[in-house]
Amino acid sequence: MATRAEFEQVKAFAQIDGALVGCMWIVSFACFLGNFINPLWGIVSLLIGVVSIVWASLRLRRFRDNILDGVISFRRAFCYSVLIYLYASLIMALGQYVYLQFIDNGYLMTQYTETISRPEFKTVMDLYGIDKSDMSIAMDTLNTLKPIDFALQFFTLDIILGVIVSLPMASMIMSRRKRN
Repeated sequence: MATRAEFEQVKAFAQIDGALVGCMWIVSFACFLGNFINPLWGIVSLLIGVVSIVWASLRLRRFRDNILDGVISFRRAFCYSVLIYLYASLIMALGQYVYLQFIDNGYLMTQYTETISRPEFKTVMDLYGIDKSDMSIAMDTLNTLKPIDFALQFFTLDIILGVIVSLPMASMIMSRRKRN
């Protein structure tokens, strides 16, 4: 991006798309929580996560075609994509923090504790050679995390994954040909 105005344009459109992707991720997180009640919600959660990546790619392509007349460099496409995932990660972290701080009341940790105490899970742990004491230490560590710690961990993870996804996305969307 050669000018500040071009960056501001990319940033403005990415904010809108990032907000929408962030909302999709919050819905996906809610479906993940529903997975403990009905496993079908876990599949819905995964599908929403995948659809959000495809949707972000389509929005990047629409930005290229409608705003930039079909021409976008790799650098601008990468910047746009990374900004989408940055804004989405901020919204998702805020949503997770609000949920864990004010709504959860220990539900998530209770569900994890019940899951690891099931015989099927113990069979999987034996299969992979995971010691029961190691799992106990991991659960104790999770119990010590505050909601802000949890949200910041996932914020960092979401940004890293967003940068990784942005590389192929930008290379597929970049174009040097002007649209007719």
